[in-house]
Amino acid sequence: MHQHSRILTLSGFGLLIAVSVGLTLAFILAPYLSAHRAGGLRLGPDLPMQQLVDRGGHLGINQVAALPDTAFTQVRAPLNQGYTHAVYWLKVAPPPTPAGSEARWLELHPTYLDRVTLYQSDGDSWREHNSGDTVSMADRVRVRQPMFPLIPGQPFILRIQTTSAMQLYGTVWQETPLMARLATVEWSSGLYMGICLVLVTLISAAALAFRSRSLGALAVLAAVGLVHGANVRGYAQLWLPDSLGTWNDTMVSVGAFVLAATLPWQTRELLTRGTKWRHTDRALLLLVLLSLASLASVPLNRYNDWAWVGVASPWLASVLGACVAWGNLRRHGACAERTLIFVPYAIHSVLGAQVAAAFVGWVPSNLEASVFWQLEALVFYTLITIAAGVGLVQKFRDSAAAQAQLVESLAKSEHALEERVRVRTVELIKTQNALQAALHSEREMRLDQRQFFNMVNHEFRTPLAVVDSAATEQLSFPSADIDAQTERAAQIRRACRRLTALVDNCLINDRLDNSGFRLQLVSAPVQEIMEEAAQLVRWSPRHRLHLFTEGAPTEWVCDPTLVRIALSNLVDNAVKYAQSGEIFVAAHRDPQGALQLSVADEGPGLPPDAVQRLFEQFERGHRTDQTKGFGLGLWVSRRVARLHGGDVRVESSTGHGTCFTLTLPLRTPSESILDIAPPTVTMATP
Repeated sequence: MHQHSRILTLSGFGLLIAVSVGLTLAFILAPYLSAHRAGGLRLGPDLPMQQLVDRGGHLGINQVAALPDTAFTQVRAPLNQGYTHAVYWLKVAPPPTPAGSEARWLELHPTYLDRVTLYQSDGDSWREHNSGDTVSMADRVRVRQPMFPLIPGQPFILRIQTTSAMQLYGTVWQETPLMARLATVEWSSGLYMGICLVLVTLISAAALAFRSRSLGALAVLAAVGLVHGANVRGYAQLWLPDSLGTWNDTMVSVGAFVLAATLPWQTRELLTRGTKWRHTDRALLLLVLLSLASLASVPLNRYNDWAWVGVASPWLASVLGACVAWGNLRRHGACAERTLIFVPYAIHSVLGAQVAAAFVGWVPSNLEASVFWQLEALVFYTLITIAAGVGLVQKFRDSAAAQAQLVESLAKSEHALEERVRVRTVELIKTQNALQAALHSEREMRLDQRQFFNMVNHEFRTPLAVVDSAATEQLSFPSADIDAQTERAAQIRRACRRLTALVDNCLINDRLDNSGFRLQLVSAPVQEIMEEAAQLVRWSPRHRLHLFTEGAPTEWVCDPTLVRIALSNLVDNAVKYAQSGEIFVAAHRDPQGALQLSVADEGPGLPPDAVQRLFEQFERGHRTDQTKGFGLGLWVSRRVARLHGGDVRVESSTGHGTCFTLTLPLRTPSESILDIAPPTVTMATP
C-alpha cells in the first residue's frame, strides 16, 4: 500500500513538473510561433527570396543587382547554411502594400550575426542600412535584434556575413503590430531570463548550504548558460557602452566554448566522478579539455573552423550522461532521483541532435535554433534541479532513518550495558561476599593457629617440664629408694600420657574434618577402654578413682580408638578442673539399650551459662585463669559421640560436682555413620 501510494505521489509530481514546464515553454514560444498570425510576413515561407553565395566576398551591391535571376537560387525557407566563410546575398521581392498602410520594418534573427546590410533603392541610388553584433549601437536601430526600415513597394537585398552559424529568420512587420510584437517578445524573454536567474540562485544556495560538488557544478552550468543566453540574444550589446558594444561578438564565441566545456564537466561531477564509470569519466574529461583548447581559435580568428566543437561537445556529453543514467537505473533500480536525472539527459540527447544539426546546416529549421536550444536548456536545468532536490530529500530521509536506527541501537546498547553492569555488579557482590567469607575463614584459621600455638606453648610445655624435672632429679640425685623412683616414673608416665592425649586430640580433629573419613566399627572390650581411660585418675595424687563396670556389656560395636580418646578427654577434664576427691567412672546400658559411659567428680560444679558454651570449640569454661587448656577435648568427645549416633551430655550444679555422660547406641560392624543426630539420652550418675 505504501509503495503504491509512493508511485502515485511520484507520478503526480512528475505530471505537475511536465505541466509547469510545458506552460512556461508555451508562453515563451508563443511570440515566435504566432508571427504570421499577428500580421508579419516571413522571409521564405511568405515572401519568396533568391539566394546568392559569394564565396570570396568580393561582390558589391551593384554587381549583385546587375546579375540575372538565373544567378540566384530560389528558396522558400529561412536561411540555414551552418558555419561558412562565404557571404550570402538574399534578394527579396517587395511585400504587398495596401492602401493607407503603415510603415514597414524588417526584423531579423538571430541577433549574433556579425554584420547584416540592407540595400534598398530610392530610385537613383542604393540606400544602405547596417546592423549586427559587430556594428555599434550608434550606427543601427537601438534594439537587440537587427531592425531595418523599408521603403514601401521597393524590393530589398540583404548581405549577410558572420563567423557564427549562417542562419537568418526575417519577418516584415507593419509598425503597430511590430510594437506589440516587440513588447511580447521582450516580456517572454524577460520571463525566460528571470526563470534562469531564479534557478541559478536556488542551485547556488543549495550547493553552498549542502556543500555539494554536483550542485555546485550545476550552478556553474546554469550561470554560464544564463550569461551565454543573454549574449546570444543581444543583451550585452544593448547594455554595454557604445565603445564596448562590439565585444558582444567575441563574448558569444567565447561563451559557446565555455558552455561546451561546462556541460561535460557538470555531467562528470553528477554521474561519473569517483564511480565505476571510469572510461566514461575519461571521455567527459577529454570533451572538457577539447572545448577549453578550442578557445584559442577566437583570438586566432579561426572560430568558424572550430565552432563544431561548441556544438558537438554538449550533445556528446548529454549522450554519455544518458547512457550512464540508464545504466544506473538498470543496475540500482528505478527511483525518483535516478529517473529525473535520466529524463533530461535523454531529452537533451534527442533534441540536442536536432539543434546541433540545425546549427551546422544539416537540417532546415523553421524556428530559430538558438531559441530552441535555450528552451531545451531551461527544461534540462529544471529537471536536473528537481532531481537534485529529490535526491537531497531522499538523503535527508535516509539520514533521519539512519539517525532513528542509531538512536534505537544506542538504546539497545544502553540497555545491554545496564544489564552487563547489573550482572557485573551481582558478580562483584558475589565476589565480595566470597572474599569476605575467605577473609572470615582466614581470620578463623589464624585464630585457630594462634590458639593452637597457645596450646602448644602451655599444654605441651607443662608435661615436658614434668618429664624434664623428673629426669633431671633422677639424674642429679640418684636414689636406691624404689618408692621414690616409682613416684618419678609415675610422674613421667602421667606427663607422657598427657602429651599423648593432646596429640590424639589434634590428630583426631584433623581426621574428622577429612571428607573421606569413615568410622572403623569393631566389637571392642568395654572394660579395657574404661581401664585405659581411667589411668589418668590413678596417676593423679589429688584424686581417687571409683570404677563401676558391673552393668556394662563385655563388648560394644564402636570405633575403639575414637571412643577411648573421647572418654579419656572426659576423664582428663575431671582431673584438671575438679577439686581433690573422688572421680567416678561408670558404664551401663540405658532403657533403650544404648551404652552410657559417665565421668563424675566432686568439684565445685558449673554455672548455667558455662554449661551452654562448654562443648564449643576452644571453650575452656570459667576458670581459664586457673588451668591452662586448649578447649578442644570436650568438643572432640561430643563430635565422636555424634559420629556414632550418640551424644555427650552434662549435668552440673554449683557446689554439687559435674557429670559427663557419653552415649553410644547399638550398632553393627557393617555400619559406617558420618554424621547422625544424637538420640535423646538420660544422664546417669555413678
